[in-house]
Amino acid sequence: MSRLSAHILDSNSDDDFDEGPNASKGEVMEALKALQLEVQCLQEENRALKEKNKILLAEKPKRKCRVEAPDELVAHEQTISLYTHKYGMTVEMFPDNELLTKKPPDSPTPFNSHDRYRTASTQESAFLDELYTHFLEHVHRAMQSVYFKDLVNKCISDARSNEIKKLRGVAGDIFDLPPKYFANPSYDRAGVVEIQKMLGVSGKTQAYKIFLPLLFPGLQEDTTLKTVFGNWALFAKILRPSLHGVTSLHQEPCGGSKTNARKWSFQQVTPGSIAWAAIIAIFLLSPDTEFPGPGVGKSSTINYKDLFFQYKKMLIMKWDTRHIKNIVASIDNHVFGAAKLSTLNPAGGEDFSDEINRAMLALDMALDSEADEVPPALSALSSAPVSESAPSGPEGPYLDGDLVIQPAEEGSVSRAAAHVKAADEADIDEVSGEIGRGQGKAKTRGKKAAATQSNIHHGCSRKNC
Repeated sequence: MSRLSAHILDSNSDDDFDEGPNASKGEVMEALKALQLEVQCLQEENRALKEKNKILLAEKPKRKCRVEAPDELVAHEQTISLYTHKYGMTVEMFPDNELLTKKPPDSPTPFNSHDRYRTASTQESAFLDELYTHFLEHVHRAMQSVYFKDLVNKCISDARSNEIKKLRGVAGDIFDLPPKYFANPSYDRAGVVEIQKMLGVSGKTQAYKIFLPLLFPGLQEDTTLKTVFGNWALFAKILRPSLHGVTSLHQEPCGGSKTNARKWSFQQVTPGSIAWAAIIAIFLLSPDTEFPGPGVGKSSTINYKDLFFQYKKMLIMKWDTRHIKNIVASIDNHVFGAAKLSTLNPAGGEDFSDEINRAMLALDMALDSEADEVPPALSALSSAPVSESAPSGPEGPYLDGDLVIQPAEEGSVSRAAAHVKAADEADIDEVSGEIGRGQGKAKTRGKKAAATQSNIHHGCSRKNC
């Protein structure tokens, strides 16, 4: 018998039961037994809930304590965040989590060489070479930590969300469509004929190709793929507001603004940045409401991760073809040149190996047969030779806006190093102040701040710093 029922029995005499007009002592005992059973059931339920709470608490994700972070990362977190933002937008949109904490090999495959995609092993080696070339040498010792991996993933995700939010506000101008299609992420874009035409699908057919019509000039798919990525105006209109601010879409960038281009000293597009722009354009047009972290759209089932890999691969492998050189020169001129970018008409896990090979073959054929030449005004961006002893800074060739592709049998990627370095020297103090924001005025940091950030612009290789 429970304590409750025993207490009730002890506190009541026989006379108490006699006072009830309709209840006998036996009936009261039966009622107490029923109450006892009910209390026992409640106690069992309470015990089960307590066990369930224990399990939930044990499975609840725990935030890593600040003290677990390596000292190098804590001391330079702002700089790492700045470089991670640039890394996710201009180098690698979907970094491999397993490789982020891995130590690079002693003799890695150069990330900007044609050997990068030869085998799975060379791809891994080149990924690590690109990662460690991008980040500053004095944080390399801490890059094998889990904290670094988590920081990189968080920064890339947050920065990408901010860029998408920024671009949604001007997407109507970018695609020359009503802004309402993009202002609301949940808008039924799958029912808009113009958007479906850009993506190459219809209401009945939602199978997305690897080379969507929006990659071609005039939205006209070229079966030979000789004009793939030819819709360079669209990529330029994605990159310009991302690098210079949304107002730059219709006017010249403000020289004193703290834009991404100035903070990163970024003055020439890279294969990664062009591929990034293509993926962002596809996402803005897609029916997906949120950019998928794993890389596969929830509504569209578009494999953004695979598309980025294939686009970047093709751009790196064909960077020296006349077709890609013309595209790069045109984008550079409109994104970083002095000319104002007008409101141009943007029309202009599957196995895609056959299509990729066909596109590369078409670009090889175009190298000999294409009649168009690089515009004379842009020849400085496409004809400058690359020195074999070209310095590689903490960002390698990307740091100063250059991308050096080691030649296989022919020429290499263009550079404008003297022009870029002159701009870098003028920006050292401004970027230092930006990184030091929130920790006191830039003047109080003195020479130490300038010295710390000077490596960002002038470069300091892992081996020679």
